[in-house]
This record gives sequence, C-alpha cells and structure tokens, in this order.
Amino acid sequence: MQTLELRNLDAVLRDAILAAHDEPIVLTEGGRPAYIIRSLADDDLADELLTSHPDFLASIQTARQQKAQGQVKTLAELREQYNSSDE
Repeated sequence: MQTLELRNLDAVLRDAILAAHDEPIVLTEGGRPAYIIRSLADDDLADELLTSHPDFLASIQTARQQKAQGQVKTLAELREQYNSSDE
C-alpha cells in the first residue's frame, strides 16, 4: 500500500481530499467513476490492512478449499468437542 502526505499535494487536491471527511468523493475518468476517496476511521484502516495482507488472503483460500472438500465442523460440533474435553 502506498501512502502520500497531504502536505505534499497541491492545494486544490488537498482541499478536495479533506472534504472527503464529510462524505466520500468519486473521481471520474472519461466521465465514468474510477476511484473513491473517503475518510478512514481507525477500524477501517485496520480492516483494509488485514484484508489486503497476503497471509490473510492465503488463509481465506485455504478455508474455502477445506469447506469445498467437506473438511469443516459446525459450531455445534466444536462446542461438543471442547466441552467434552473439559470434563
């Protein structure tokens, strides 16, 4: 993920980006929506970093393969397994 400092942008672009604090801004290319700029809360940033991390994406792919192969347990099965091991 690339980062840019707002102070390094020209004034028009910086003001437009700062306006995204109140509502998302859509950038167009050839008259068609191409990008969106929106303010990030701390949770949003953490979510974005997590969901774009290669290890996280690999774990999702593995989980999907396991599910497709029937290698999953229901929540009830897990509860039964771990409750019975406590006794």
